[in-house]
Parts: sequence; C-alpha cells; structure tokens
Amino acid sequence: MAPKVSVILPVYNVAAYLEECLDSILSQDLNDIEIICVNDGSTDTSLEILQHYASKDSRIILFNKENNGVGSARNTGLQQAKGEYIFISDSDDYLLKPTALFLLYTTASEQNLDILSFDFTLVGEIESEYRSKSKANIISDGKEFLIQSDNIVMVWNKLYKRSYLDSIHFLYAEIIYEDDESLPRLYINASRVMHLDTLLYAYRQRSNSIMRQKISLKHFHGLAAVIASYNTLFQKESHSGFRKYLKKRLYDYLFRFYYLSLNYREFPETAQIYNEIKRNLSLSKLDLFFIHNDEKFIVSTQIKNENKFAHPMIYTFRKLRKIFF
Repeated sequence: MAPKVSVILPVYNVAAYLEECLDSILSQDLNDIEIICVNDGSTDTSLEILQHYASKDSRIILFNKENNGVGSARNTGLQQAKGEYIFISDSDDYLLKPTALFLLYTTASEQNLDILSFDFTLVGEIESEYRSKSKANIISDGKEFLIQSDNIVMVWNKLYKRSYLDSIHFLYAEIIYEDDESLPRLYINASRVMHLDTLLYAYRQRSNSIMRQKISLKHFHGLAAVIASYNTLFQKESHSGFRKYLKKRLYDYLFRFYYLSLNYREFPETAQIYNEIKRNLSLSKLDLFFIHNDEKFIVSTQIKNENKFAHPMIYTFRKLRKIFF
C-alpha cells in the first residue's frame, strides 16, 4: 500500500545540519511516510550519516548519485515517490512540530487539494517568522492563488498531490533559480489550492548555501531560463488577470538580470544574453518602452546612486508602469 506522504530530501554537503533535519522527519506523528534521500555527490560525511540513518529506519530510501544540482536530485526523488502526497525539504532545514506532516496530510486529503502551502520561520543568520499574505483556509484555483499571493517561490513550504504532479508531467528545470522557474508551472493547472496560516517549517539562512554563492554565469543562464519560461506561459495565457501577473514577474526577473549584469562586469557576455532575451519577449512596443525607461532608472539609482527624483520623467513613467502595466 502506498505511503500517505513521500518526503523528498536532496542532500549536498550538509553534514552539520543533516541529523537535525532527519530527526525532525523521523519523529513525525504521521508514521506512514517514505523518506527518499538523494545524495547529490556530497564530499563531506553526509552520505555516511544517511547510510547510518537508513540502517536504522526502513522508511528511508537512499539514492547516491553524481553531483548535478538540486533540481536533478529532486527529480530523482519525484520519479521514485509512491506517496499520495509529496513534501520536498531542504536538508539543512527542519520541521518545527512533530504534528506537521499529519496536519498537512489530513488537511490536503480531506479538502482534496492539489497544493497546500504554509508559513515558516527563518533561522540562522536571520531569525524571524514569515507569515504569508495569502488568505488562509480559502480554496481557489492555482491562477487566482498566485494573483492574490506574495509569490513565495520556495518548494519546501508546500505539500503536493502526487497524482496532480503526474498529470502535468512535472519535473524541475536543472538550473539555478529552479524554484522561481517552477512556481507558475506548478500552479497554473491546479484546480484546488489552499494556504494554511501555521508555522511548520524552519528555513535556515546560510552564507555558503547554494543560493547565496558568489554570482557566476550559471546565475545569469538560470535567470534567462526563468524569463524564457514565464514568456512562454505569457504567450499562451488568455486569462487577463494571470497575464498581468506573468508580465509583472517577467519585469521583475528581467530587471534582476539587468541589475546583476551592471554589477558583475567580469561577465561581458551577459549584455548579449540580455539583448537576446529582450528580442524574444512577447511584449508590445509600449512594454518595451517601459522596460527601457526602467533600465535608465536602475542605472540612475542603483549604479550612479542618484536620488530617485533626479530624473522626473523617468520616475513618472516608472510609476505609471507599476500602476497600469
């Protein structure tokens, strides 16, 4: 009989935190789970820790593979998962309560949800609670949920119905910013989505984590892939509210790319990549005008450190874009 929840745990060089993570999962009140641990070529003692835990608890299923990134490791877990629902954790984080998976599973199964999200706590270098602005305990479809939500892209504050992921043939893009790229693809076809306003997960902030590594060309290529994915969805979308949401996100990622390219001059090829991205965007001439205006604003305020009112027309057009576009 299939387990109620498959916990997928990609692991890469987190020996200092791995036991706390595993202990929080193994101590869950919901016993009917499988824990799929994917060692992604760790060079520390993470694999030995996983082997030790697997020898003591038969619910742990261990896969050992060459390093190919967290997206690849998650995909290995997704392809092996047999649970009714899927929970994906980072291996340096942990569940806050032993009741977490039971609460998530019973809520999702009773409401027949495709995706259930929840609140979390930041631990480590920064410690605070994160409370989503999403309306709690209200079921909506995925598009309406994203339009009304605060765009938390992380994979680990959500429970997913496995049959839903299978129906959309979901796998992660094997890039940096894989969570950003996956968010709209996860939600766009979901018919029943809900948020639970309960703190259930501790997200550890580390200076040496994957997402806080020194910027490299991989980061630019990852952002380019995110923009391309959003652009493809925007081209196909007919829902006016969701088109507006996708366009806003396109702007956000485009300007993130532009800002980084100005600050990391050691990668001159990013200028060509950026121009190619803009040529491929499915946006109007007016949209492209606003993009060019925002580029001027970024140079003025972020590079030259000028006051945002230094160029009144640029500032005015930027405000107009944010209000109407």
